[in-house]
Amino acid sequence: REQVNNELENDGTFGPYEEKLINKNGIEYSVIINKSLIVNKNDEKLVWTIIQDISESEKKERQIREERLLLKTLIDNLPLNVYIKDTQSRKILVNQAECDYMGVDSAEELLGKSDFDLYDKAVAQISSDEDKKVMKTMEPILGRETINIKKDGTITSFLTSKIPLKAADGKITGLVGISLDISNLKKKEEELKNLIDVTSHQNKKLVNFAHIVSHNLRSHTANFSMLLEFLINEKDEEEKQNLVNMLVKASDHLLETLNNLNEVVVINSKVNLKKKYISPNKEIKSVEKNLSVLLKNKNTKIINTIEDNVKIKVIPAYLDNILMNIFTNAIMYKSPDRDPVITLSSSRKKGYTILSITDNGLGIDLKKYGDKLFGMYKTFHDNADAKGIGLFLSKNQMEAMGGKITTTSEVGKGTTFNLHFNEEN
Repeated sequence: REQVNNELENDGTFGPYEEKLINKNGIEYSVIINKSLIVNKNDEKLVWTIIQDISESEKKERQIREERLLLKTLIDNLPLNVYIKDTQSRKILVNQAECDYMGVDSAEELLGKSDFDLYDKAVAQISSDEDKKVMKTMEPILGRETINIKKDGTITSFLTSKIPLKAADGKITGLVGISLDISNLKKKEEELKNLIDVTSHQNKKLVNFAHIVSHNLRSHTANFSMLLEFLINEKDEEEKQNLVNMLVKASDHLLETLNNLNEVVVINSKVNLKKKYISPNKEIKSVEKNLSVLLKNKNTKIINTIEDNVKIKVIPAYLDNILMNIFTNAIMYKSPDRDPVITLSSSRKKGYTILSITDNGLGIDLKKYGDKLFGMYKTFHDNADAKGIGLFLSKNQMEAMGGKITTTSEVGKGTTFNLHFNEEN
């Protein structure tokens, strides 16, 4: 009371100040009190007191605080990144998911910052242009797939929506952004796509293999049937012996076919064979050593431009067999006009390390034989030693390692075999 009186005497006013009162029903309520010192016409000093009941406004403020807390709790527990930006695209509110994504401990570390402070420049520019468009047109962007690159280089995929924020008078005050991180979903989608591709590829290989088996066994069966029919009807003993010899040869050819078909089955069924990183130059030198006599006899020149630091992930035995087949073909189908030259090089493209092996031999007419090049028992030059099985097995071995083999060729100039080794699996 003394303080009140002193202030009234000195300043003429006291307050406003808050105080708790109790009404006649014994219920406590809050008031704001203002006191003023006045002098009446009799020169008497009086205290003019104004008491304002603020219990209702307090109640509303409390409700607003509770609603804000509820809303913040809800936003912070959403599995979505939520943020609000002002008209300068600076973040003025972020939820916990946004903080977690950005790797910060508190929202204060993000508030007041634009995307240029937080993301790669190119990504930030795209986001900034979107913000301007949303706030200018007042039309939302809904569910657009975006890619974010954080400052540390981490790449993530999002479904993003941006909705304009308006004040009561209709003026734009910023925007609300909502993003769903779909990085794991995209990864699973890619895995599923790869699985479907592998399944489709394996199914095509199975159908192709079934056709090969059917065609070859049917050919051998028809040959056996015809020879047996001739043998049964033949009267001449010498001719009978010739037919028996032909049956023996046919049997040998059938056995060879079955062995070759079995080799394909073995290649495609050994799913547990481990691939490992090796230097292709090591395998190339090994093949050169194994073929040294043949290479020397044909005066073959090897030009290898593959760097020693190049590594490929392979099943070594398969690579050895593939290189042997390609080197042997380069010598077998050399041009009669020049000594053989085999050139090796490497490159990288779209997740593959590619070894290219080029010869200067006869070449192949790919327009005529391209779809048959890797077929079983397919030969394209008059060479008595050719069996048409090497490239067929090489193709199967490359595919079993998750790679592929492609060819370019020009008749009279030579052929290039490109071995594509998958860097991802």
